[in-house]
Amino acid sequence: MKILQLGNIDTYGNRFNGTDLHKELLNRGVDSQHCVWEKNTDNEQTWLLAEFPYRTRLKNVISRLEYQLSVQSILYPFSWSLLLDKRYRYVDLVHYHLIHVGFFNLLSLPFLTRIKPSVWTLHDPWAMTGHCVHPFACEKWITGCGNCPDMNTLFKMERDHTALMWRIKKLVYSLSQIDIVVGSQWMMNMAKQSPLLSNFKLHHIPFGLDLTIFRPKDSELAKRKLGVLPGNLVITFRAVRDDFKGFAFIEECLNKLKPNYPICLLTFNFQGLLEKFQGKYQVIDLGWIQDEELLVDAYNASDIFLMPSMAEAFGMMAMEAMACGKPVIAFEGTSLEEVIFAPHGGIVVRKGDSDALLSVIERLIASPEERTNLGGTALELVKEHYNVKTQINRLLDLYNNVIERRNFLM
Repeated sequence: MKILQLGNIDTYGNRFNGTDLHKELLNRGVDSQHCVWEKNTDNEQTWLLAEFPYRTRLKNVISRLEYQLSVQSILYPFSWSLLLDKRYRYVDLVHYHLIHVGFFNLLSLPFLTRIKPSVWTLHDPWAMTGHCVHPFACEKWITGCGNCPDMNTLFKMERDHTALMWRIKKLVYSLSQIDIVVGSQWMMNMAKQSPLLSNFKLHHIPFGLDLTIFRPKDSELAKRKLGVLPGNLVITFRAVRDDFKGFAFIEECLNKLKPNYPICLLTFNFQGLLEKFQGKYQVIDLGWIQDEELLVDAYNASDIFLMPSMAEAFGMMAMEAMACGKPVIAFEGTSLEEVIFAPHGGIVVRKGDSDALLSVIERLIASPEERTNLGGTALELVKEHYNVKTQINRLLDLYNNVIERRNFLM
């Protein structure tokens, strides 16, 4: 079996952008190739999509033009080059990842998926909407979009062409032959409701982790390695200001929290967002982490992991924290509720309720026994449901099934 993983990049987000999947398939002896827009590794089986001079400059020009015209992913020429690429023609199946981030042309999808058996993993609901990555409470994605209530949410539009984009997607999908993979039952429920996707074969395959890497280690040793002061309890979370990750609610809790003993705030992503809390808490901003060893140390140094996302299609970081035996606190109403198997592997509170979030944080701070019990259960749930070996087995079964179906029809 010869498989091509196609996505935007081969580094950042490697556990869900096809990079780790590509490596795992190679380890299994599968003939795997990886085509990306941006290549940062020296993997010999990874190659650039449409490699030619000034390609990035051209992409940036087209991105600006699409924004001015208020359309998305229909002007980029790069994915058309696959039709003439021998490496694309060589493989038996193509698995698409994150093709909606500004390099792929949706209009090429019917041609590409009719030539090669195809699978598309959806990492968010963009494929079902007129422009946004997450519709939140809006349900216009079910009826055709238009009169969008929020043109500024990711991906922002200059003018309301959401109904047009929705109709374009409907036409493109109707001409495409592709199996859809989602990581959560929450996404599966959305896809089944979507007039754009409900006619496709839908598959729920949760993401997986290498549990020889993401595993419990000596927490005190991890704290020392990261510079956590002795005796500090560690609360870990993503520091990022956007519509999705709930950072504002964490800030509210930290303002109101009156700890009885010292706390360290350990953050990922952006640095410098917690300067106002210096003095009240120890603050360690790790920034964007690519070093897996450092990432695992950060999880193991944690006592509580916060992920109060307002929208989440899966939630990889929650799964990673659980794999290191740490309790997760999240909001209900997103995929995280099922991903952490609340209330067994973590705790959820009402979405947007910072007081309820604070109450659970205070409770876990005061109860090391509950933290240990939740973390232990979380670890067992990860072993049962999120082992990368299980994910690979299920994907290989799917690949074989898709290829066999296509061969039968031919």
